[in-house]
Amino acid sequence: MFLKRPLALTAALILAASTVRSQGVNPGETQAQPFAPPVAGAAAQSSPPKSAITPPGPSAAIPFDLPANAPRAAAQANAAPWDFSPPKPPADTSDPAAKTGGSEIDLTALRYFAGQGDLARVAAEIRRLRDKHPGWEPPQDLFAQSGANVEFEKPLWDLFAQRDYDGVRAGIHAIQDKNPDWQPSSDLMTKLTLAEANDKLVKASDAQQWGEVIDIAAANRALLTCDDVDAIWRTAEALARTDDEPRAAEAYRYILTSCSKREERLATVQKASQLLTSPEDLESLLRLGRRLPDGTSEFESIRLDAIRQKVGDAAAGKATAEPNLGEIEALAAHARKAKDRADQQLLGWFAYARKDYVQAESWFRAAMLPGVDAKAAEGLVLTLRAAGKTADARTLAMQYAPLGPLNRKLMIEVLTATFADPAATPLSADDLATLAHAIDDDKSAEGAQLMGWHLYNADDVSGAADWFRKSDAWQQNESAAIGLIVTARRRHDAPAYAEFVAKYRGVYPKVAELAKVIGDARAPGKVAARSSHGGWDKNAELIAKTMQSGDYNQAYAMLEERRSRGLAEPGGLSIIRGWALYHRGDWEGAKQVFADLQRRNVQAQDAADGLATIQYEQSPMAGRR
Repeated sequence: MFLKRPLALTAALILAASTVRSQGVNPGETQAQPFAPPVAGAAAQSSPPKSAITPPGPSAAIPFDLPANAPRAAAQANAAPWDFSPPKPPADTSDPAAKTGGSEIDLTALRYFAGQGDLARVAAEIRRLRDKHPGWEPPQDLFAQSGANVEFEKPLWDLFAQRDYDGVRAGIHAIQDKNPDWQPSSDLMTKLTLAEANDKLVKASDAQQWGEVIDIAAANRALLTCDDVDAIWRTAEALARTDDEPRAAEAYRYILTSCSKREERLATVQKASQLLTSPEDLESLLRLGRRLPDGTSEFESIRLDAIRQKVGDAAAGKATAEPNLGEIEALAAHARKAKDRADQQLLGWFAYARKDYVQAESWFRAAMLPGVDAKAAEGLVLTLRAAGKTADARTLAMQYAPLGPLNRKLMIEVLTATFADPAATPLSADDLATLAHAIDDDKSAEGAQLMGWHLYNADDVSGAADWFRKSDAWQQNESAAIGLIVTARRRHDAPAYAEFVAKYRGVYPKVAELAKVIGDARAPGKVAARSSHGGWDKNAELIAKTMQSGDYNQAYAMLEERRSRGLAEPGGLSIIRGWALYHRGDWEGAKQVFADLQRRNVQAQDAADGLATIQYEQSPMAGRR
């Protein structure tokens, strides 16, 4: 038996439904609500299942026109775009049959809810039926009778609420076996058909079976409304993935011109931006953004994301479309107004990549205003160094080194670079101590061998040997190996010398060659023979090759090792010594070498060239190059 309600309750319910309708948004702006059948207990209050989709009425969003029998629509070379034109409004007629489309209105769901006493869903169903059939009013006996059909369908609706669609189909057959004349309501069958189609569409989409998605959508156009935007998204993706971007863009455009939920509209443009390759199509969608109270578009964040992608790709040197001036200015305006640190850094890196160091410094400094940031600090130090502001770069590199491993590594790089920079102010004892601690903390093989050569050139052979050992222990490298060998020779440590030569002569060709010429120099009778040819020997050839390779510190160390053995230094090697001193930043030492050669008229022209180069570098003209 079903509950009987007094007429007064019926009137109150209808009034409630009317109130809901009158207080709601204009039906043209309101999406049709998915059907959600009641379930037992607490589940009765839960949200309706996503796949329970209510077919749209005249006031609901109109599905776009999929071509009939259009499997693999995207594969049709000349397929016409989908028609997104809304249908004509129903004729204004007083004939009830005309207002209902000439067919009887299915009240099964309405009576079911009434029989359950679910007033909220009765009100929602009345609103839906009024939207679909203008002029219709609920029956006065809504709560006086429920109808046998409702009684039969109750377990079917329960199964539907649980998304057991196979169970619903089986239940229909079971009832018809016992009651051959019984037919399920059109409401139930419509919702069941759409729910099953939606499940198939979702599964095909998840499996990336794009053609199947398009087929299902074409056969079930009622799915593609604002009631189930996800189905439109999946269909649009299938079209984009099968190279039918124009139709995909139309699907996204349909949502933006027909659906009102802001979060769905925003997600639509986000999805489109990831799938559409045409900047024009994406721009046309962005122009559909509604104006917010602050005057900006609701899609402003999407537009900025697209610009960020362009700017980031350009900064990274990727071969993609360059951002234009308007896009850069739009991102810069947002970065300034919102004080967006991430955008400020992005613009800094973009300017740095284009060697616009003034702009890069400005953006990185702006990014540091809210507080110290490791990445912004890295960009600022690199920018200052590239702009020639060596002293500032060095100061900030030391200040920001504690921020993280990359900042510490950058400090090591900046400070060790001063060893070979003739214009740089020499590091103080405190700076050298800071550098040494950082190299130890970072276990930097590169930093250790550079520190070793710096100490070697300063005649601290023991200190140099310690750093070469550290460098070799952290990561074997040729420079550290040669440093170990030459420091062992300078300290007359024959066992260590033999150990290092044996260890590395098969690894680094330069070590083998160095060991050979040193060994030849110790053989009796060969020094006199070389002296008769001006002192140029295999050792001198190796030093010249080392200098040509750019290893100035090693070349100088080899010259010192040669001098420690009492070998003559021909004029050619003295020229190499002068240029080695020049490249390691000792310009005064280089000038003395070149001047002495010129005074003795040895390699006079080469010496004159060296002096002229140093004189020019020290002149005001050098700063205007």
